[in-house]
Amino acid sequence: MGNYSLVHYQHREADVPYQGKPNPGAAGLHNNATSRAHDTDTRQDLLTMHVPQQLQTFGEHTVPGNPMQTVHQAPINFSTVSEGLYRSGYPQAPDYPFIQSLNLKTIVTLVNKELPDGYQAFIQENRITHKIFDMAGTKKEDIPIELMRSIYAVVSDRANYPLLIHCNQGRHRTGCVVGVLRKSSQWNMKHILNEYTTFAEPKVREVDIKYLTKFELTNLLCPSQSVAAPSTMSRFVGFIIVTILTLFAFYPLSKFKVQEPRPKTT
Repeated sequence: MGNYSLVHYQHREADVPYQGKPNPGAAGLHNNATSRAHDTDTRQDLLTMHVPQQLQTFGEHTVPGNPMQTVHQAPINFSTVSEGLYRSGYPQAPDYPFIQSLNLKTIVTLVNKELPDGYQAFIQENRITHKIFDMAGTKKEDIPIELMRSIYAVVSDRANYPLLIHCNQGRHRTGCVVGVLRKSSQWNMKHILNEYTTFAEPKVREVDIKYLTKFELTNLLCPSQSVAAPSTMSRFVGFIIVTILTLFAFYPLSKFKVQEPRPKTT
């Protein structure tokens, strides 16, 4: 595993709504009509930022977690993570024109399964680098740190942007990866979990909450010199022992004559 340095994304202030999703705390401050208007405005802003003018139409009933109402629809749970970095559920054929408008350089898929019809051809035609990581469902097993480290190395490297990261529904696997990215940019834990919950509802997983809460950023780094030192010392000691044994093999103890003391003269 190579060296992966932590990449810091721009820190979002506490009172700034999540980009592409409504502020989770806003629901209790507005009635249903106002909330729908807020959701629509938020989605409209996202659409304006990332969809060409000729593709833009917007349905007034668009809600989080549903495809955007555009001429070319977006994948389920599509949203912006940061500039040039997007998240979504697994793209389907009707989503391809929208994805094409993003001019992606890389797609990171967090599930290893048979590709939908035309997906591979679409990726090749648009010269997109496709990286597939075989991540099991988060409720089945813990995410191996080596796997998360490999994924992080790709999605945190701006040389791979514009980049789309997705799993099946854009909820749990994608949510954990985005949560780790947020943690690396020093987001408040409450905001990280709020964002995860917004996308994961109504199927929020406690195992994911626990994973993000306990995740240590040091896990993203290769072992430090201080950690690797004992291993280096062990190899050195092993080399010394082998050298000594080799000397004894070529020079039997019988050749090491012990000089007898001379008799005393009277």
